[in-house]
Amino acid sequence: MSEYLVLDPKALSPHPELARLFVWPSDGEIADLCRLMAGGEPFPPLLVDGEDRVLAGLECWQAALRLGWRRISAVRAPAMNPARLRALMMAENVRSLEVREEHLARAMNNFFDMQPLRPPGGW
Repeated sequence: MSEYLVLDPKALSPHPELARLFVWPSDGEIADLCRLMAGGEPFPPLLVDGEDRVLAGLECWQAALRLGWRRISAVRAPAMNPARLRALMMAENVRSLEVREEHLARAMNNFFDMQPLRPPGGW
């Protein structure tokens, strides 16, 4: 079982696959989340890799940066191959997001990138 970490949000960066798999949160979405988090609304810990890159919880990380927080809770993901890492990122982000249609479409189209399983034109 993974232990909770306390990390400085400024020391983290987004995993490069996040931009391919998901739509970046809008300023309005981050502002709404800032209000909730500043008001004490609970949120799940970030999921980070061994290089302190955010795998899941991008919106909360962005809100913490905007709020000027110096600490945020996180869980470190185990090391894994790229395909399993993408699957973990998709599962954790889809589970925790209020999934919009464009999130799911982008995630499904890019998950199987460069693999013969994706039908022509995407999912």
